[in-house]
Amino acid sequence: MKCLRLESPGKMTLQKVSLSKPRERETVLQITHCAVCRTDAKMWTQGHRDLILPRVPGHEICGMLGTQKHVVWPGRSCGRCVQCLRGAENLCPAMRILGFHMDGGFAEAVIVPEESLVPVPAELPGHIACLAEPLACALNALDQAGEIPGKTLLIYGAGPVGLFMAMAALESGARPAVVEIDPEKVHRTSRFLRRTGIEICTDPDRGDFDLAVNAAPSSEAFKDALPRLKAGGRFCFFSGLTTREGIQADLFNEIHYRQLEVVGAYGCTREQMNRAVQILARRPDDVETLIDRLISLHEVPSILPLVLSGKALRFVVSVEGSTSR
Repeated sequence: MKCLRLESPGKMTLQKVSLSKPRERETVLQITHCAVCRTDAKMWTQGHRDLILPRVPGHEICGMLGTQKHVVWPGRSCGRCVQCLRGAENLCPAMRILGFHMDGGFAEAVIVPEESLVPVPAELPGHIACLAEPLACALNALDQAGEIPGKTLLIYGAGPVGLFMAMAALESGARPAVVEIDPEKVHRTSRFLRRTGIEICTDPDRGDFDLAVNAAPSSEAFKDALPRLKAGGRFCFFSGLTTREGIQADLFNEIHYRQLEVVGAYGCTREQMNRAVQILARRPDDVETLIDRLISLHEVPSILPLVLSGKALRFVVSVEGSTSR
């Protein structure tokens, strides 16, 4: 089969390899689509804490098993620890992830645990369905934020995941607003914003929001959000920070004096993947507006700098020979 293998940071090559034999309770999924996310681009340029090289990246996967379309929960958890037993398998200490610890979706086929397959309705196109994983991660952030129906939610970052989060919040009965300082990104997402009615704001009112989430890797979102939360409000750390700049004492005092809550969100669960598929099936035309274009495997290295810059929305690899758009 053909695959795109990351040999070392900055070196990614298209190769033809033999797929190993699946082990017990594993299966071979014929890949139709795999989206390219910013983490893939970061791995290409600088590696990642969970990355074992050489590796086939890609973890936002849709494919076919016989005549049934599936997306893939990209983890492999132990199923026995406290986290797994309470339904938080994304926090399993033995977690192994497709595209990081194991070969992923930039290929014609991938070996996956049978239990990681999430069925997809036949009418949901594969290039939309593969975005279930980032949407499920957005759902995880909303779940960590607590009960959200009727709540005001401030999201920092109008990239695809931030907008997925806002879309899912709308479906849950919350009132989301998105902060985005890049006029170009606002322009590029204008069709999505018009279709969904989600608002972009540049200077939200102080003390006006029940919840806030950073869907952008900047400590500035944390600094900016706290004064805009109501007393007793909650901030969810969704995007990890890329620097150690200035989390000052006055910010922690803000948490202290106004009894704010700060929680984290990482990855997603199988249950959240199922919910994500259901949302995508209801809103495929909205999500379509966030896809830059479909690309081939050999084009992936050329678009990674654009993805890394934050200027792209979502590129989706359409595997050669796929019959499902």
